[in-house]
Amino acid sequence: MKLLILGATGFLGSTLFHLAGNRNLQVIGTSRYLNENRKIIEVDVTNKHALKSTMESYDPDVVVWTLLSRENEDVLIDHGLTNLLSIIKSETKLIFLSTDAVFTGGKGGYKEADILNSLPNKAPLATYVNAKIRAERQIAESHKNHTIIRTGPLYGMDANGNIEARTQKMTRQLEQKGSVEAAADFYKTFVHIVDLSKAILEFAFHDFKGVIHLGPAEKESYFTFYKKRFESLGFISGGIEPIEIADGKENCLSVDTSLDTEKVRSMLKISFRSLND
Repeated sequence: MKLLILGATGFLGSTLFHLAGNRNLQVIGTSRYLNENRKIIEVDVTNKHALKSTMESYDPDVVVWTLLSRENEDVLIDHGLTNLLSIIKSETKLIFLSTDAVFTGGKGGYKEADILNSLPNKAPLATYVNAKIRAERQIAESHKNHTIIRTGPLYGMDANGNIEARTQKMTRQLEQKGSVEAAADFYKTFVHIVDLSKAILEFAFHDFKGVIHLGPAEKESYFTFYKKRFESLGFISGGIEPIEIADGKENCLSVDTSLDTEKVRSMLKISFRSLND
């Protein structure tokens, strides 16, 4: 099997690229920038000619989209993904990484078939969330051989030895100020980067088509996440103070975007660790 990872130097992409290589798969990755790894080539997906040349020369069996950009997600989707969908062969499997943020109702425990709702343009995450929703719909309409994976926030250590950016930021604040605040009423399904990467590789060989939610059964608030995460990294978690963000309406925040992951946990061999593991 030939695997093409779009965004192979990012937090998820680098981990997936490393694990795929260890399994002796024929894997190649892309990056927007020149990379010393000869199996990672410089390709900008918004450049249709460059992307087409890569797809034609490598002719992958599976393409994994790990690309994201909070501020410019609309460019990635409206140009990059549109380019890919106009090029990709019908028999080539597309695995697309989406997000739990496509759910804005705040009730939590979302199932795959639950309705997605766009955010108003004034919302801080509107560009990112609305582009992901457009992407899911575009893929479903134009490329039947797809697996759309929704997850909550990722954590762990990537192939470059870096932990997730949000925890890096919080540890710096803890070291500088002696304490940090985290929302005790804002819930997510946190997913370990290695578990997600292993699941993606399983889906590369799986005949499943459609949307799937990945992660453990348990949801966590940001407060409990950071408390457990700090403890696992050897920091004193007593410096974390719980706060409440109420209903989040002022910033168009959905206070509970946790996912119902029962379907995937009965489908795959990989087990998703909780923060207590």
